[in-house]
Amino acid sequence: MKNTFKYLALCLIAGLTFASCGDDDEVMDYTKPDNNEPEPAPVSIDEVFANDVHVEGRYLKDGSGNVINLHGMAQTYSPWFNRVDGKETWSGYDVAGCLSVNQEKLRKIMDAGWCMDFVRLHMDPHWTVKDKNDNGGEGTAHLFYDEDRFKKYLDEVFVPMAEYIQSLGMRVLMRPPGVCPQTIALNDEYHKYMIKVWTIVASHKKLKNNPKIMFELANEPVNFHASDGSEGASGGLIDKELSEFFQSVVDKIRGLGCNNILWVPGTSWQQNYQAYVNYPIKGDNIGYAVHCYPGWYGSDCYQQTGEIAPDMWRGSEGGYKGFKKGWDESVTNGVAQTNPIIVTEMDWASQAFKGRTWGSSITGTAGGQGFGANFKKIMDETGNVSWLTFVWDYDLASFDPNHKSDSSDFLYDPESGVYPVYQWFKAYRK
Repeated sequence: MKNTFKYLALCLIAGLTFASCGDDDEVMDYTKPDNNEPEPAPVSIDEVFANDVHVEGRYLKDGSGNVINLHGMAQTYSPWFNRVDGKETWSGYDVAGCLSVNQEKLRKIMDAGWCMDFVRLHMDPHWTVKDKNDNGGEGTAHLFYDEDRFKKYLDEVFVPMAEYIQSLGMRVLMRPPGVCPQTIALNDEYHKYMIKVWTIVASHKKLKNNPKIMFELANEPVNFHASDGSEGASGGLIDKELSEFFQSVVDKIRGLGCNNILWVPGTSWQQNYQAYVNYPIKGDNIGYAVHCYPGWYGSDCYQQTGEIAPDMWRGSEGGYKGFKKGWDESVTNGVAQTNPIIVTEMDWASQAFKGRTWGSSITGTAGGQGFGANFKKIMDETGNVSWLTFVWDYDLASFDPNHKSDSSDFLYDPESGVYPVYQWFKAYRK
């Protein structure tokens, strides 16, 4: 996630083969064969997507018409995000080291039996900004963007990781380098940056029209500045121009003949989707990417007093009812009526393990107090929501499925978001 003080986005990828939770989908090769064998008869892109997961109304569906909700994790590729116990596992621009470390984590995750369908892959700005201004932090990746570096490491880091993820039977959700600046506007520098990045990605021969690859267009827009001078998350001309901002990115991608599933973010760190109710994004294979943390949407979180209570800015009653009300107002009764939803950041940890996750709350009881169990209940009730765990990948890789619940250990604490999510993902797969 990203509060103003938070730079992020992990995107994870894994190792060998699924343990007991493998995906039987055949991994497709989209490169032209190097031998002299005759090429197979061409298949239209519409036919390729019709036989794979695609958007149909408010749902993701497979080629047989079954509703599909994906469940996964996230991974990012920078020395800072790949630290373990505060120590870097690779440094500088060590491509081989980066690939080795992150693929090993994925192998361990799969060997532990995690039932994952997709990985959110952050094309981290560590690889895309100019050496002398190696920043790329809170909303600055576009200011130091180096196109040649991006193209180089797209080929050397991001595409190889995407291919590795697919080899494990999972789909890939790619997000652009860095996070949105605090305020964006139509035709501003960040908008131009979005167009540049997605033009390159959507034209790549191993990504374009690969039905296993999806794109999340941006990470955590906060406010929008409209041409009439108004500024905020939604309302008036903001809604119209925010929609035009992302519609133009969609149109650029589609204009390249690229039909990959696109996920469009909302404002307020991906909590506000009112603009798209008034001005929906047009086109096929479109969904909306949402973030959800304890305290958001009226959900329960730890307060300064150490007690569990809802966020106060909504005047929420908390528990399931408060969370459900806030989620319905923001998502269910709006964009989820017309398009699929994917939650691309979500986690929580109990007070004893504060700092191990971005969010702080308890699992609680579905229908009662707490965040985790109510999150799952509300997503299931909404019916068209895919979601991931944003827990660090090295924690997921350390999980032992044979270990019993243990409130003294973060990985097995039933009130934190690793142990219960492991069980939920297995239940979804069954």
